[in-house]
Amino acid sequence: MKELLPDTLTLNGRQYDAAALREWAGQETPFPDPLLGKLRAFLREWLDEDSRITLKTSGSTGPPKLIRIEKARMINSARLTGDFFGLKPGMKALLCLSPDFIAGKMMIVRAMLLGLDLVTTHVEANPVKELDQTIHFTAMVPLQVAGILQHNPQKFSLLPSLIIGGGPLPPSLEAQLQGVSTRCWHTYAMTETLSHVALRAINGPGRSEWFKPMEGVSVALDARGCLLIDAPALAPGKVITNDLAELDGQRFRILGRIDDVIISAGHKLHPALLEQKIGRVVTTPFFLAAEPHPRAGQRLVLYLEGDFNEKNTSALMDQLKALLEAHELPRKILSIPRFKYLESGKIDRRGSIAS
Repeated sequence: MKELLPDTLTLNGRQYDAAALREWAGQETPFPDPLLGKLRAFLREWLDEDSRITLKTSGSTGPPKLIRIEKARMINSARLTGDFFGLKPGMKALLCLSPDFIAGKMMIVRAMLLGLDLVTTHVEANPVKELDQTIHFTAMVPLQVAGILQHNPQKFSLLPSLIIGGGPLPPSLEAQLQGVSTRCWHTYAMTETLSHVALRAINGPGRSEWFKPMEGVSVALDARGCLLIDAPALAPGKVITNDLAELDGQRFRILGRIDDVIISAGHKLHPALLEQKIGRVVTTPFFLAAEPHPRAGQRLVLYLEGDFNEKNTSALMDQLKALLEAHELPRKILSIPRFKYLESGKIDRRGSIAS
């Protein structure tokens, strides 16, 4: 028998039965906060007669694209998360990520399936500045977590469980999270797998550098050394990634994207690994990229967000020489007053360089 999709929702403390939710989703009155408008647009698509839904990839590795996914698979993903975190009816979940992308959509589906009270805030760098209630389950990107640590670290007391995704976690940020009461997990996730398929504990008991697949998910490496994901409940067939990985049984670590590998003077450099090292001494947003070089083929460039003079960058280079092998050192350090960011919260590397 075909599983019925959930069609009720508790939103900011107000319960909507099926009829009321359809009526609310069908309204055209604009909201002052665009998040609620995007929530309503998602609900219209969720509640229609189509068994599939259109999802947009994040655009972090190229132009965003649209894919079609069965709604029933999103239910499977929501159930996996609910089981892992022990989410029960009446608990509160925070929506501070755009419903345009899978992370925001899945928070809505979890609330509908599990009977959670979905609390909305703003999609911004510090989404909890006005929060005054305990939220049992929250998902954020690193930029938002950094904003809370900088401006309202006391708000972590209102967040018992937090998952952080959308990209690598800077070591400096991970170090700061050792001092908060919130249990934090880093997620391995993508649109094609309907949010996270693996988690690693960032702090507290079980803290680890290794991701552990969720129930019913298995991983392997392909001939390139990239991660293969087998998650029958979430995706048809194996999901082929471009993420170079190291396996330890069914645990894994991400080494970087195969299409980001930089070949400089015969040395193969993985920007993601080097960024983890550089993050020990650089606290401002930054990233590594390559530029063409007539002799080396490519050379490594470190881009910093902000205004840095030659004295600042020279001092930083001295620090990096103590951290990195000679062939790993950036050949240039450039500053950009303000990076461009994707809607998902990730740095738009190509756009930032082009600006």
